[in-house]
Amino acid sequence: MAVVLLLRLFSSFFSVFKERKALLYAAIYMLLLWTLSSFLFYVFEPAVKTIFDAIYWSITTTTTVGYGDITPKTTQGKLISIIVMLSGIGFMGVFLANFTDILIEKTLKRRAFIRSNMKGHVILCGWDRKVEIALRELLSEGKEVVVLAAVDSIPVEHKNLIFVRGEPSSDESLERANVKDAKFVLISGRNDVETLLCAISVKKMNENARISCVVSDPKVIQALKKIGVEQVLSTEEFFGLFLSRSVFVPKLADFLGELMAARGMDVYQCEIREFEGKTFAEVMNLLKERYNAIAVGVVRGDNVMINPDGKIVLKANDELLYISEEKI
Repeated sequence: MAVVLLLRLFSSFFSVFKERKALLYAAIYMLLLWTLSSFLFYVFEPAVKTIFDAIYWSITTTTTVGYGDITPKTTQGKLISIIVMLSGIGFMGVFLANFTDILIEKTLKRRAFIRSNMKGHVILCGWDRKVEIALRELLSEGKEVVVLAAVDSIPVEHKNLIFVRGEPSSDESLERANVKDAKFVLISGRNDVETLLCAISVKKMNENARISCVVSDPKVIQALKKIGVEQVLSTEEFFGLFLSRSVFVPKLADFLGELMAARGMDVYQCEIREFEGKTFAEVMNLLKERYNAIAVGVVRGDNVMINPDGKIVLKANDELLYISEEKI
């Protein structure tokens, strides 16, 4: 096993040097410089007791560290130091620059590979405080997420997160986010027009993606619904209703905060085949007994029935809305 790993390591180094001739030449020069200068410095400097000390001096001089614990005393030693300093710094810079480029390229290729192989992931289009909160919640739930936004960077790093810099409404940017294999796309554009254009592009590239949008203009809301966007959240309407209901439900903010947080109780929507053919009243009792969960509604096609009649029978493909500590 160790031999195989060593062979792979040497093979990787060989391929890297083969692709980067400048890196190869710089590495060869640095090895020759360190070897020759260390030997000559050891020969001409009486104060240097071991060849290891000479190698140590050569490397610290080349890297401009220069601790000062070993310094040349003879004329020959000083000439060697001048040669090492003048030539070594330049070649060391070439070596480090090429090596850094390789690391960056490897990272970009790895991320591109991960993006291209993502399936069923979530794409967040746009960047603002709302999107950041949504991102942190999704990551805490173990979701794979791609953020597509026209910003230089985002203040979040995670193993399940890929950041793609670009315009959310651009087909090219959406392709880099692998939208064709995404399951959910959440859009919060800089304005309603950008959100609409982004939703149209997503629908064109992936008809099966479930899209949620945040907008304010009622006309844009209607346009989004016409192109098949499943969920459209009007921020003005939502917060207006929230303010009015807080008069009648003083603890509404605490309730929603606890319900929507990643920890504790949460709202889930999914198809549970074991309840097919049972009435909603029966499902409520079974859900509480078996999973300590609370059934709150049924999704049938495009219709959402909150607290429906207990006699309603669940059919195939019906989805249950329930509150629970974890998904059933």
